[in-house]
Amino acid sequence: MQVQELKMIVQNLLQRGCEGIYWDYKEDYTDCKEDKLIDIICMANNIDGHDAYLIYGANDDGIVTGIENTTHTRYTTKSVTEFLRSKPFAGGYVPKVSVQIVEIENHELDVLIIHSTRNTPYFLANNFSQSHDRKKHLVAGAIYTRVNDINTPRNQTASYEHTEHLWRRRFGMDMTPSEKFLYFLENTQNWSETKWDIDKHSYCKKSPEYQLYALESNDGYETLSYFYDDERMLYAPLELRYLTTTLYETELWYMDMGRCLIPKPEKKYMIEQGLFYYYIELDSLSGKLLPLFAYGKKQCNNRSGQQMPVLIFETEETRLSFEKWVKENIEFKNSYSEELKKSAIFQHIKDKESKDGSPVCGVLEVAISFKYYKTWCSPEEK
Repeated sequence: MQVQELKMIVQNLLQRGCEGIYWDYKEDYTDCKEDKLIDIICMANNIDGHDAYLIYGANDDGIVTGIENTTHTRYTTKSVTEFLRSKPFAGGYVPKVSVQIVEIENHELDVLIIHSTRNTPYFLANNFSQSHDRKKHLVAGAIYTRVNDINTPRNQTASYEHTEHLWRRRFGMDMTPSEKFLYFLENTQNWSETKWDIDKHSYCKKSPEYQLYALESNDGYETLSYFYDDERMLYAPLELRYLTTTLYETELWYMDMGRCLIPKPEKKYMIEQGLFYYYIELDSLSGKLLPLFAYGKKQCNNRSGQQMPVLIFETEETRLSFEKWVKENIEFKNSYSEELKKSAIFQHIKDKESKDGSPVCGVLEVAISFKYYKTWCSPEEK
């Protein structure tokens, strides 16, 4: 999550002036490990299934006091993750967390984000007791959650209604067929193996009523295809069906004359910068399909394993952040262009394109965009 996006979320929560089901204010840290652990568990099990926020540096009324002067060791993503992994969570399911610092009203706030997952309910397999105060102890098997702004008492467990709700989330029983299809796509092991050039069909092994169908393929043309060994490509409509109903439709691209398969990426023209790129956002439909066709990987490779110029982003916000960075560093464009023109590999790609006539936005624009992307991902390559 980008800092500015998080800052807006935190400001909105502070303006409410009260704590809620998925956010809590903390004026300072605590040395009590049980307090620290139950706060995280309750937030991870929040009934709304929302990303949750522990905001350090604000009092109970949402007034910013700052955390920069704390005498305690401040949280980091690494320290909180290691803390959680050392605890006896049942089934090995550990809450997913991250820590970011935001500045509000000239003060620093540490925001512990407990990310929403479907691994609820989180609970302990063994009692957790490191304090001399027995009232602080956490009980094995107890489901701790949060009702409004109050955590489940440590010597109790959540109500039947809330416990059932959390388990239903774990098993996907609260999802529509459309949501469940996307959920099944998150694990390539859920799907039957197939030869997409012959069978063109795969089904979910857990629920065979969820199926993927590639329809009749046709010759295609994309600038991207010149980066593969064989520039010929095919495309086929790809349908995601539940029983006889098509829930989603996209395209399957057979690159390198069918040797490499990718779900249809999006295209973006940065007209003012004279750049053009293909991209996939991992939280989109194509992003969820990508590992299924890329042997479990989240990038597009050729048959030699070399990464192709399809830019992979976690979210739309991440992609927009990349575009902003490109605009701020457009002076790199000329040096990137000269570097590419000296490359024998790029000249081979350019020659293949030239046979068909150079488009307005062609392989050079795609290659420069990809060079920007690689530098953005690894600034030391600049």
